[in-house]
Amino acid sequence: MPQRPVGVRWVVYWCGRSLQMVGLVLIWWVLLLFAGTADMGVLLYWSAAAALVFYAGWACMTWATGKW
Repeated sequence: MPQRPVGVRWVVYWCGRSLQMVGLVLIWWVLLLFAGTADMGVLLYWSAAAALVFYAGWACMTWATGKW
């Protein structure tokens, strides 16, 4: 049974959750803003950046819950 994060792990957990939300909002914003434009390189670049933000949040959350 997983334990609740306490102390520093609690802070890292919520920072990770926040990064995940920022990553999801960023990918949504990027897709709405750049979909259908002539320059697909910009879309791919910002989509990759959003995915990295989301992944960083996932890594923080995973470490904080002790599943890593």
